[in-house]
Amino acid sequence: MTQALQYKVQAYSDDIKNIFMGVYNDFKTKAYSNYKFELEPLDYEDFTASVNAGLIQCLILFEDSIPTAFMVYTTEISESLELNIIHCIGDENLNEKRKQLMDKFMEVNSEILKEKVVTYPMLGTQDEFTPEITNYGFKLIGLAVDRFLFSEKASVELFKKFKPLPLPEGYKITQWDAKYCDEMINVINTAFKDTSDALFDPRFASIEGSTDILNKIVTGVYGRFLPEATSVLLFNKKPVGICFANITAGRIANIPLIGMTKEHCLKGLGSALLHSTMKKLLANYSTTLTEVNASTETDNYPAIKMYRRLGFKEDYYYPQAYRPIDINE
Repeated sequence: MTQALQYKVQAYSDDIKNIFMGVYNDFKTKAYSNYKFELEPLDYEDFTASVNAGLIQCLILFEDSIPTAFMVYTTEISESLELNIIHCIGDENLNEKRKQLMDKFMEVNSEILKEKVVTYPMLGTQDEFTPEITNYGFKLIGLAVDRFLFSEKASVELFKKFKPLPLPEGYKITQWDAKYCDEMINVINTAFKDTSDALFDPRFASIEGSTDILNKIVTGVYGRFLPEATSVLLFNKKPVGICFANITAGRIANIPLIGMTKEHCLKGLGSALLHSTMKKLLANYSTTLTEVNASTETDNYPAIKMYRRLGFKEDYYYPQAYRPIDINE
């Protein structure tokens, strides 16, 4: 009779540093292919230093005393408890290993779950865990990653042919200036507080959280901020919309946020904002960048159509999991 495997999950500690290194490096080699990473993961020494400094948390699964899987999460980037990655070595019992890690995660964070939303982008092969994760109280939103490739002639030609509608009277698009910060915080909060974005990033629901989002964009926490390519929509000289731009990896630009207050929607102004930002990126970065990407909800057809009209294509889809605050506790 085959003996059942014995699983054990524990937090990372330096006494297992050497035997865990192979598991982490296996993840590192598969970060792009299996998990759609755009940034190079931390080197092992930097990773363990970040864990020891409390910047990230790491749970490790042992299978008959051998580490074969791990989970990383953090509370340092936003108000949410952010689950970053679940990685398993090999191809056997993957969801059982993920369940063991998730059980421990729920146990050690039982108090935090009463106060914080958990967010988990299930990128790449992690989507295999989708059916099981709903048993832990997670809900799912489908997201699409849209890409504009500078090397794709059809996309460039489509962009060149696109003509945004003339701006209605009173509207103007200009580039970012720090003087817009205070008013833009209110724009972000008003535009996103009642959307599904606020479900998995509750910062959108408050002025304080929207302040944190804006500050982290413009100070480069999410990538190198490009103020000259960031477009601001003004109405009677007052900011009412924004299309941010940054560089998240060496040759990849990103639209981290595009939106406007509701009374200015449905006028073609979103397309005008995106066109203004893309025009600057193409003019100034087409020889140094390979692409621009953005994320949209899979059922947000107006946004998907907007990106398509300007030459973007949906590259892949993934489930964005989130767990609301544990109101039963």
